Amino acid sequence: MRIGACVGMNPNAVKILKKLGFDYVETHLWEPYGAVTSGDQAKIEAYLAALEETGLKCEVSAYAFPGQYNPAGKQTRDDIERAREQFYDVISRTRFMGNQILVIGAGGVRNYPTDKGYDVNNVYEQLAEVCAEVISPVAAEFELTVALEGLQKPESPTLNLTEQSVWVARASGKDNTKVMVDFFHVSVEGEDMSKFAEFGDYIVHAHIANPKGRIMPVEGDGADYPAFFGNLAKAGYKGRLSLEGGIQGEYEPTMRAALAEMRRQAQLAGL
Repeated sequence: MRIGACVGMNPNAVKILKKLGFDYVETHLWEPYGAVTSGDQAKIEAYLAALEETGLKCEVSAYAFPGQYNPAGKQTRDDIERAREQFYDVISRTRFMGNQILVIGAGGVRNYPTDKGYDVNNVYEQLAEVCAEVISPVAAEFELTVALEGLQKPESPTLNLTEQSVWVARASGKDNTKVMVDFFHVSVEGEDMSKFAEFGDYIVHAHIANPKGRIMPVEGDGADYPAFFGNLAKAGYKGRLSLEGGIQGEYEPTMRAALAEMRRQAQLAGL
């Protein structure tokens, strides 16, 4: 299993991760973590220089459903075109990073007012529509696989479970639209991880953090990592794992311990 970490666009973090033996990095494209959406060229160039110096690739990037798109309202053709233009503008700037997976998370822009009587089925249909007409075609132009991320309910009222993300991916009708699983969100939502085996053809990426505090995973922290890794193995998972958690203490020793534990868990599960 290839193991990486989410780093924003921090050149120093990239160098430390290379030193520790991480396989790749993942970056968020929006501020304050990244610089792609704002077009901060100096920050982008510093990040690219660190990637070139270390030889690490930014194999995964994370963005959001287009901000111009309201999943609860009626969409006009102009709405779709504006969303496509904005999404293309951002994703086109990532071509130089070595991306292969595009995570679509960020709950804010896929929210809708749950107290206004909207039919959640219509909301999911519209999320599938924006995948089909905006996200997936743009991603395909840059040879990216889309990975829809399920989030805990406090972050979004939609796509909270893996099966919901899979429904949207299937309904989009696009072969490059898949899903990812995040141990933190899966745990908070109490999802039955044994269901991963039903979605093996769709799970292409994974995130992990200790659900207690959303911090980096380490040995003996009480989280049920064997269940997560074991069920990924049963699903035939062949993808990456990105560490995405808060840092307690110094960055380098924290990441060293997290990587060691994740490598151990992956080996035990046969991943």
